[in-house]
Amino acid sequence: MDFVLVLAKVEPKEGCQDSIIEVADDLIYESLLEEGNIDYQLLKPIEGNTLTFVEKWESPDALKKHMASPHFLNFGEESDEFIENMTIQVIGADELDL
Repeated sequence: MDFVLVLAKVEPKEGCQDSIIEVADDLIYESLLEEGNIDYQLLKPIEGNTLTFVEKWESPDALKKHMASPHFLNFGEESDEFIENMTIQVIGADELDL
């Protein structure tokens, strides 16, 4: 396995998309500084309001450390009131040389 990919889809409560984006700012900044992080983005759709975090980690251990980090836990607490639903997909992947 070359890396771990995380796709976290966040469905905001009515009118709360901007609040989630604002709360995510610190999470994204701090996550990009973490050892083992390759990439960390929040994507906003052209249509609809479901936000998608796309994360790339060097290993499952790096992801576990991230999930225990203060900024990750803080995001969970601060964003909870704005989120209707969240689904998380974790994929172990090997990069292809094409």
